[in-house]
Amino acid sequence: KGAMINSLFILSTGGCIVIEKHWKGKLPRAVADEFFTEFVLTANSPKEVLPVVTAGKYTYIHVLHCDLIFLAVLAGEAPVMMILEILQNIIDTLDKYLDDVTEDSIRDNFVITYELLEEMLDNGFPMSFELSLLKDLVPPPSFAKLLDRIRPGDSSSSAPVTALDNSAVPWRKHGIKYANNEVFFDVIESLHTVIDRDGKVLAADVEGRVECNCRLSGMPDMLITFNNPEVIEDVNFHACVDGRRFDASRDLQFVPPDGQFTLMGYTAANPPGGAYQAPFYVQPQISFSDGGGRVSLMVGLAKGGMLLKSSDESITEMKLTIPLPSTVDSCTIDASPGNAMFDFSTKEIVWEIGKLSKSKASNSPTLTANVSIRSDAPRPSVSPPVIVDYVHAHQSFSGLKFDKVTLLNEKKYKPYKGVRCQSQAGHFVIRT
Repeated sequence: KGAMINSLFILSTGGCIVIEKHWKGKLPRAVADEFFTEFVLTANSPKEVLPVVTAGKYTYIHVLHCDLIFLAVLAGEAPVMMILEILQNIIDTLDKYLDDVTEDSIRDNFVITYELLEEMLDNGFPMSFELSLLKDLVPPPSFAKLLDRIRPGDSSSSAPVTALDNSAVPWRKHGIKYANNEVFFDVIESLHTVIDRDGKVLAADVEGRVECNCRLSGMPDMLITFNNPEVIEDVNFHACVDGRRFDASRDLQFVPPDGQFTLMGYTAANPPGGAYQAPFYVQPQISFSDGGGRVSLMVGLAKGGMLLKSSDESITEMKLTIPLPSTVDSCTIDASPGNAMFDFSTKEIVWEIGKLSKSKASNSPTLTANVSIRSDAPRPSVSPPVIVDYVHAHQSFSGLKFDKVTLLNEKKYKPYKGVRCQSQAGHFVIRT
């Protein structure tokens, strides 16, 4: 059988190959150079390169992460969406091992990165991305630091790797023990939306996931019941979940892996009588003339959507990005509050507002910018969008609520259980 992925290259956005892994023969580096020369260098920025492109007999599938390009090269047909998911899983696993996936962190941990690729994929096919299993096979660069993130100082698990071989649940080994038994769940929902310049929602959907951090002894069998399971659709589960039980009762029964993992993903059902809305508004005004242009933004709390429940509640990590035309030569910005800058290399205005709350609602954040365009360039014919990032803790769009979290089989201890919610921006675009 041929490989799903023939070769994997991790490139810097400058075109330097950081690491490469081959499963079906060794492709020459010229293959990665061809992708970079033909597609990356001809684009205004790496972000504009399509995730799937072809050149000659090869298909290139890539994911851009920070300043790195994770590039899968295929010589034949393959399921594109699966390969994109594999690349994202590789990035997520490296992030948990290295704390931050950068060119320097991969170079400093070259051997560990290569060994992880060996364990995560076999002949180009996905094998395992379970952190609790991988860390037994590939010791992290700082084992104590990783344990502090996943098992803060109270775990004593001495079961050897061979304990996995005879386990009925291959994602969890026997002999795990904790002094303090606890399990935490995070409901994280991302809003993907397109809004016109007048604030009308043109398209909106919510993608959610339930993250679990399990620090339980033994082989726990858990059951989660929901108050309103009807608000979730298109569910996908971790391998530990009993899918037949969910189909029959809309309950989750599972034996969790040790440590952090994604329990389930889902799409939130559309709300009755409307579309999902953010708890704030952005009013953009962008215009261009010969030789220049002007950008004006006003931000404030919305009266509709998810309102902030108290003056203590706030929107955090709010950031607005405006990708300006490549012909822009310079830009002067005046913004309050927060920090705003013009990135000449990417031609973007980046405005980091930070916190937005009821207590500051009277001081609506505003930004004005004057743009200069090269004298030999024509007037831009397309107005750029505004891209929004934010985090809103303690609320979810769907309102998914846990009813009970029950430990069915372990009677020797009573674990501490915690659930919290968070909503945030996904692909959030405002047309101007």
